Amino acid sequence: TCQQNGAVPPPPLDQQVRNRGFRSGWPLCCCRFAHVPNTVCRQATGEPQAGARGEWGDGYAAKLEGDWDQLLQLDLASSTHRAYGYHQRQYKQLCVLMGRGEVPEAHTLAQFVIGRAQHGYALSTIEQGVYAVQRWGADLGIEQLAADAEVKRALKVAAKLAVPSGRQKLPLDRRDLREVVYELASRGQQDYIAVRDRALMLLGWSGMFRSSELVGIEHIKFSSSGFMIYVPHSKTDQAGKGAWVFVSSCREDRLMCPVVALEWLQEFYIQQGERQPVGPIFRGRARVGKGLAKTTVAVRLRKWLQLVGVQGWQLYAAHSLRRGGATWAVRQGVSLRQVQVMGRWKSDVVREYLYCSATAMWAASSRQQRG
Repeated sequence: TCQQNGAVPPPPLDQQVRNRGFRSGWPLCCCRFAHVPNTVCRQATGEPQAGARGEWGDGYAAKLEGDWDQLLQLDLASSTHRAYGYHQRQYKQLCVLMGRGEVPEAHTLAQFVIGRAQHGYALSTIEQGVYAVQRWGADLGIEQLAADAEVKRALKVAAKLAVPSGRQKLPLDRRDLREVVYELASRGQQDYIAVRDRALMLLGWSGMFRSSELVGIEHIKFSSSGFMIYVPHSKTDQAGKGAWVFVSSCREDRLMCPVVALEWLQEFYIQQGERQPVGPIFRGRARVGKGLAKTTVAVRLRKWLQLVGVQGWQLYAAHSLRRGGATWAVRQGVSLRQVQVMGRWKSDVVREYLYCSATAMWAASSRQQRG
């Protein structure tokens, strides 16, 4: 149960959704959300908490004080901490080369910024390095390093010297997705890689998933309308509030239906001896429970796009699935606000993801020249 495993149950669904009559599928169980303290689950289920008000327990104050610095580090994701550590190590190396103490300081940070620009770093990497050193300084009681006038000027110089960011990846058009899906489906239901990649592409595109969300999926619940996936946390949800993703079946084209693709994948696992598949849905091998790395999504997408002859296949990446699904939804009349909710965007940045195809741009220019 959730209480035994220390997890927070997924939020309740609307009553109408609950009554749709779910078919069996991957178990929608919240017991794997082990990152959530057990006390939170008890609070949600009404159990008394050992740490409730008036029941702090012996030694709690000392333990809280001892763990305080470590607890404050939980405001950032572990991946962000790793990235910041890399930048801080490079900053310290520069301090050693210049014969200075290894401490965050505005003048050295400004030189760090321009030095990185001269060594071919992208502006986004340089800016993250500034945030990393500023964070380190804040931990030491040195505030607002990035607001220093010399650092600001250095960033303006870096914007001119830095390597331009790579070209924005193209959204995956549904017609190109169809070419890939038909190729994968033609390989039959006994080819695990083809079955897995077909479900991977259709689910990533239909659910507008980030690659990290896509490879981390473990919980799916089928219904008469399609299926629902619970995403416990994501890039813009570090607090772990979670979100439900609804994906409808495609009645017009069975091969393009994400529900059918997942059923094929589920059936493959069952044939391999898993009566009720558990763990990551997308795996490197059918019998190995380890999930795919998020970088694998882009590799597989480009491989299949190249195989079916899509021009400019190098310009696609994992984000092309997310961006392509959003772009196509808007073209089909889905409101921008609804797309924002479907894709779990927290701001209007979704507007930057929408893309007009080359055909649409030519047509627009042609209309401009009329009259």
